Amino acid sequence: MNNTQKPTPESLFTPELTRWIKDNIPLLNNMDVSFDQFQDGELTISCPLEPNINDKGTAFGGSIAALATICGWLYTTLYARTIVKECAAVIADSQMTYHAPGTDRIIAKCQAQVPETFYERLGEQRKAKLELTITLLSDEIHIATYKGLYVAIP
Repeated sequence: MNNTQKPTPESLFTPELTRWIKDNIPLLNNMDVSFDQFQDGELTISCPLEPNINDKGTAFGGSIAALATICGWLYTTLYARTIVKECAAVIADSQMTYHAPGTDRIIAKCQAQVPETFYERLGEQRKAKLELTITLLSDEIHIATYKGLYVAIP
């Protein structure tokens, strides 16, 4: 990559970054979160049912919410770092709707159109907001929908 070419979000999705995330958010290690892929603008992360199980033998709602939150946070971080090498991303607001119990591996998927204003604001060294929807699946069943408002801070 030359100096004039900006990085792509996919090129920033590295083992070093995912290791850093797990080192700095220990909960993800307890959940056994895996950072599966970032391809064609879609980020996929997941975790097994076993360490995220509730008293009913299904996926714990808190684990589903944590997986969705980190998926959106990482998505925001990767897109923000295409403009600003070092930035912070935070969750400002969220809403979770549960549709069905999770009975197998929990998968979070995020794919969104990132508005040009997001990039423009970061380019001006200003905070930028990103609204995301994360779909959560288990055993190919849509178990939850998460909507989050994230803020990238240069």
